[in-house]
Amino acid sequence: MVPGVLRLVTAPTPAPSRSASAGLGDLIGLLLTLLALVVAWKLAVPRPAAPIATLPPAACDLQRESCRLTLGDNTRVELRIPGRPIIPNQTFVIEGNVAGGDVRLLEVDVQGVEVDIGTPPTTFISTGNGAYRTQLNLPLCTTSRMTWQMTVLLMVDGHYRKWPLRFHTETVGLHDST
Repeated sequence: MVPGVLRLVTAPTPAPSRSASAGLGDLIGLLLTLLALVVAWKLAVPRPAAPIATLPPAACDLQRESCRLTLGDNTRVELRIPGRPIIPNQTFVIEGNVAGGDVRLLEVDVQGVEVDIGTPPTTFISTGNGAYRTQLNLPLCTTSRMTWQMTVLLMVDGHYRKWPLRFHTETVGLHDST
């Protein structure tokens, strides 16, 4: 030892003792945190949408006639284009009527069959007494004849249903070079 230097020696401090209830509280806190994370993850991850049932395709051509759908309970849906013919790149109106049953027309979209072009879904507006109306504008295509697949989204007795319809357009003279 160095003369004149006093050395202080301390005893080691014992670790604080933990009671069993404090350890149990920590465990419960950890479990609650994990539960909160699992619930947050379940709410954040979107659930896969249930597939929407497709009704039988309409056996009509909206370009030439009205199309009718009769459901099992005698509910009838009718679609028509009052300003025929449909010409690409020009706005046209689709009118619908529903008679009987719990059916609502929700939206319609149109996709090209021969060429991959189409419209975004367009919402039907209820005009009262089972009548609906919407406006569409088909894109102009590079071919003079085009087949279009129209899909109408319906709500039937609280369930979504798709109703496929087909029609053709002709733009003879628009694509001719002179």
